[in-house]
This record gives sequence, structure tokens and C-alpha cells, in this order.
Amino acid sequence: MVIKGTVTDSITRPTSQGIPQAGTPAISDQDQSQWMQYLFNNAPRPTNATGVPVIISVIDSNGNYRQIGTTTSNDYGTFGFTWTPDISGDYTVIATFAGSQAYYTSSAATNFYAAEPAATATPQATASPSAADLYFIPAIAGLFIAIVICIAMIALILRKHP
Repeated sequence: MVIKGTVTDSITRPTSQGIPQAGTPAISDQDQSQWMQYLFNNAPRPTNATGVPVIISVIDSNGNYRQIGTTTSNDYGTFGFTWTPDISGDYTVIATFAGSQAYYTSSAATNFYAAEPAATATPQATASPSAADLYFIPAIAGLFIAIVICIAMIALILRKHP
């Protein structure tokens, strides 16, 4: 399953001054300077800006809380994290941003149900024929047929000559 979300600035700013509204992507502290130049001074949009780290945790159907990984949002504020649930049942997934010098902490949660994986039939391996099956058995059968033909010919020859 893919866990997706966004990490954006939620402070509403007036638009009359050309300042972006809420929903601006949260950007890493090291990229803040060039990002602010882009937002406020009409500088080109940075092509190498990174987002912020996001911790992904779950509460499983047994009530166990555990961290399952971390990811980083991108310069559009979105993130994705691929994970395979290890037990079936109801889950709560929690995405947490711990905050930075530029942003306060934030978190969000949602729920999903993980079903027991359907049993799949395991393919039966077909055994390749052995050397005996390929060569020995046909050779013995051929010899047997040749011997029967020889005996039949000898019997015919002896029958014609008394």
C-alpha cells in the first residue's frame, strides 16, 4: 500500500501584497533562502529544493503503536511511503512532521483496513524428463521390437524349410 499526504504551510497571508496563501509547500531549512526568493522576489522556482522529513507510524488492530518508517516531502509538499501491513485488521496511520526552524510541528491521521492476503495456488514445478526417459527406455523398446521381428523372421524361415 502507498501512504500519501502533504506538508504545507497553514498560515494565511494576505494576497494583495503578492504573498502566497496557505498551502505553500513546507521546504527544508537549508533551502529556505532560495525558496523565499522564489516566493517573495519573483526569483525562478528552485529546481533542487527538498521538502521536510515525515515520520510514518501506525496503530495496528492489536492496539500496538509503532513507527514504520520515514520519508521526505518534495518541493510540491507531497510525500508517499510504500508499506506492506504485517497483520490483517483495522489500522490508524499517523504522519508526523517534527517541525523545523521555519515551521511548527504538525501531524495528520487516517484509517484503513488490511485484509488477509488471498491464498494463491503455488505453481507445481514440472519435472523435466530424465536421460533414462529420453534415451534408455526408447532404446530398450526399439531393441525389444527388433528382437521380436528377428524371432518372427526366423520362425517364418524355419516354417518354410522342413
